[in-house]
Amino acid sequence: MFATIYCRVSTSAQAEEGTSLASQRDACTKWAAEHGYLVKDDFVFLEDWSGADLDRPKLDRVRDLINLGMAQAVICYAIDRLARDPIHVGIIAEECGKRGAELLFVQEPLDSSPEGALIRYVKGYAAQIERERIKERTLRGKRSRARMGFMVQGTGKGTYGYRYIPEHKKRVIDDLEAQVVRRIFEGCIKGESCHAIAVALNLDQICAFGGGLWYPLTIKRILTNPAYKGVTIFGRTRRVRVNGKRRLIEERKPEEWIEIPDATPAIVSDTLFEMAQDALRKPKRQITSEPRNYLLTSHLECECGAPVVGTTLNRTYRYYRCRSTWPTTARPRTCDAKYIKADIIEEKVWMAIREVLQRPELIIQEFNAQQSGQAVLEEEIKRTSGLIKRLDDQERRLIRLFGMARVTEDHLVSEVEKVKKTRAGLDEKLALLRTQQTKLHRTKGLSDQVRAFCAYVASQLDQFDFEKKRLALQALQIRVIAGYERAKLFGVIPTNLATIEQTSA
Repeated sequence: MFATIYCRVSTSAQAEEGTSLASQRDACTKWAAEHGYLVKDDFVFLEDWSGADLDRPKLDRVRDLINLGMAQAVICYAIDRLARDPIHVGIIAEECGKRGAELLFVQEPLDSSPEGALIRYVKGYAAQIERERIKERTLRGKRSRARMGFMVQGTGKGTYGYRYIPEHKKRVIDDLEAQVVRRIFEGCIKGESCHAIAVALNLDQICAFGGGLWYPLTIKRILTNPAYKGVTIFGRTRRVRVNGKRRLIEERKPEEWIEIPDATPAIVSDTLFEMAQDALRKPKRQITSEPRNYLLTSHLECECGAPVVGTTLNRTYRYYRCRSTWPTTARPRTCDAKYIKADIIEEKVWMAIREVLQRPELIIQEFNAQQSGQAVLEEEIKRTSGLIKRLDDQERRLIRLFGMARVTEDHLVSEVEKVKKTRAGLDEKLALLRTQQTKLHRTKGLSDQVRAFCAYVASQLDQFDFEKKRLALQALQIRVIAGYERAKLFGVIPTNLATIEQTSA
């Protein structure tokens, strides 16, 4: 029987020293030999990771070996080396139980009896309490060092414009980056938006922190960071756990903040910093024109694939234009599509919709044409389901061959990954096909309802307001693809009405 060994420490320092990991590994290896388990060299996993998280790279490899049937036991030195949360221990124990594998500990037995469950819970609870105590002691130590004037972890050692000096636990100014910081503050005071500043820096090929691009949010964070006027705060924010692994950052009350004196030299003056804050608070644009309605919003796309949205020129003329014609801070303009006159394209699309609604036989004809593809769709669903089943059989055969020592572990992992990748694509395709099948089933037998609906609205088409027109577009599932000179309509629209001429700016 093969076993996999998992050893863990909490910090990188412990991992580098190697004593704890080495002693755990030696004890687990000896225990496995004494109890008749075989352990391959690549079945031993040593990891430095917090025991509070279940999502760990090397623990995931251990769980994969169990789920693939490649190991019949997991051996750990102690329960708290596997996980500090008793619920996490229970999850791994349950996974092992489902695959017929054992979860074994060198220091203490773990069985499935009520007593064993109680021991698991109590030990995990005690480990969790100890972790909270460690966190509290660590935070107290950090606060003490901050009050002594030293920067500690959590105060932003990596800050654009500065270099952190570990020996002195303080920041020093990086002259080249400091010039960029001053340019950002001066641009803000002149009235430039965060977006405009980011675009200008990217055009000048000035790299942000870490060599990346500049974004408006990055600019705003620099402009609001008091470190640039020489103020260093520790404990301004904290992480709050929300729904398991999710964490949010929230700001503490100002009375809980600790200012670290002389830890950060100022790049900008207090006056310049406050002027930037005033500039940020001022509205960048006054909207004086009335909001305008655009009939084809969410129904109109460009040939490039980007959505086409409404815009107003000179606060008077309504147009549509492709979103990709607008450059962003990280992406230049990628489409050369011209503006489309809104009044003309909306009128032509609505004329096509009117003709359809006044002639219900056109809708019924299109429904019937779509229904004719039902047999082909069902055949494709059957074929795709068969391919998925064959992939499942292939994965099971690979595992059996590995158990018979006919293939290597590397070959198994490589082939299983290929199978899973292909399976994911087929699953996505099958879901799309079944969605189409559901839509066709819904339209079956709608002829009488379509005639009644069209007869009801035909006499009211001239009185349709904006909202009723939008509802008609949704009912007919209208999608408009705008090209250079023509636009094509998709939905419950006959082919002879599916193309309209459009007028660009």
